Amino acid sequence: MKEISPLEIYNEFHDDLQAIFRSRLLTQVLIALGSGTKPLSTLREITGSSSQALIPKIRQLEALHYVESVRGDYALTPVGRLVEPEIERVVTLMGVLQRHRDFWIEHEIEGIPPEFLSEIKYLYNAKVVKDVEEDIFAVYTAFSTILKKASWIHGVSSIMSPIHADTIKEIVMDGKPVELIVSRELAHRLAAEPYNTVLESLKGYANFRIYVSPSPIRLGMTVTDGYLSLGLYRRNTDMYDATTDLVGVDAAAVAWGERLFQHYKTGSRGLQIPPE
Repeated sequence: MKEISPLEIYNEFHDDLQAIFRSRLLTQVLIALGSGTKPLSTLREITGSSSQALIPKIRQLEALHYVESVRGDYALTPVGRLVEPEIERVVTLMGVLQRHRDFWIEHEIEGIPPEFLSEIKYLYNAKVVKDVEEDIFAVYTAFSTILKKASWIHGVSSIMSPIHADTIKEIVMDGKPVELIVSRELAHRLAAEPYNTVLESLKGYANFRIYVSPSPIRLGMTVTDGYLSLGLYRRNTDMYDATTDLVGVDAAAVAWGERLFQHYKTGSRGLQIPPE
């Protein structure tokens, strides 16, 4: 039997699909009920709408069997509990893409592994830090601040600069645990000066580990106990954008970054310090 495509499904049921996303109130009510049963008064507060405006929309959701009345309040039906998380996923995805629209449009987002790209909603509260004429060192300043405030540092990168290497050296010598995962290409560059001398000076520090990823890396990321900093390559240039980072300080962003670090660490091999 031929598999039905999403486009064919949409063509068949577009009226119901459009009804949800075309109506602000329908979408708001569904998302609001996703966190549990609520009375009409709470739905009024959440949506900022009157009972006269809300009740017809609730009746519409009841007719679709997404919402039902439970002892005078409103709740999602079993079918509604299937539908609502998918609506919420689309809303949060569109939110993070629009909030940092230029960042996602201008960069090579394919450098983020697919399973993590599908979770970029966790970066919603992050802020874009960008070098501008009034502050040409904004990104480096933010990076240095992150490292100095950290209790531990995990990094994934395909790029390195002497100034970053010196900063990492200071952090390691200060006793903070630092683990870096680098691409094969970067591992080869670390064998040359000035990086070889920096790594030689860190030989014997038990709090410093460097790993080489078996898979390509097309990003630069630093995650600590309180920060996430993410940089990407510019689209269609094959050049890393050192002038723009996405920086998050909330627990969701940090947890996303740590999962990404562990993803790259799996299967990576330790790099001898200094590299041979």
